[in-house]
Amino acid sequence: MLLDASIVLAALVIASIVYFYFRDQEMIGGLKEFLKEGQYKSRIEPPIKTPFIYKKLFKIASYDGRLKTDMPYTLILGIRAAGEGKDRVLYQYVGFYLQPQNQLSDEWLNGWKHKVAERGDGWAAKSNMEKIENIWGSKGAPDNLPIRADRVNGGVILAWNGLHTREHIEARINDVMASL
Repeated sequence: MLLDASIVLAALVIASIVYFYFRDQEMIGGLKEFLKEGQYKSRIEPPIKTPFIYKKLFKIASYDGRLKTDMPYTLILGIRAAGEGKDRVLYQYVGFYLQPQNQLSDEWLNGWKHKVAERGDGWAAKSNMEKIENIWGSKGAPDNLPIRADRVNGGVILAWNGLHTREHIEARINDVMASL
């Protein structure tokens, strides 16, 4: 009986490893396809130093693209590691740097800053906003509420918590396009 339980447990562990491996490969493939279809160009460095507030990130990548024909932007993907060993947690961020030539108004940016404040957490202060008290439950604020909305180097940075998946990035693009 103990041997049967050990075999079942080993099979579950192996199945989990295989599942996560293929899930990660699917996510990476979807992102690569998205970048290729959108004709994104890889950059050596992001256009701003700290797109996700933190000075030290585990990994960061950025790609120049267009939200629409006359609207260039840079997609920035970042991962921050917190903790050590078994307590280590990876946080993923998606950012859009909208270049100065896009001439986005302060009124438009303030709408995004308000969304950061709606999160009701510490991110509001990092965008110089006072948080709006919200109780989102154990899952936290919805994915569509940004963690940052600021004017930097004449352009605008919008950033969200979120996986580096095609679906998540496209959803954020749709949010931005709907606000224009």
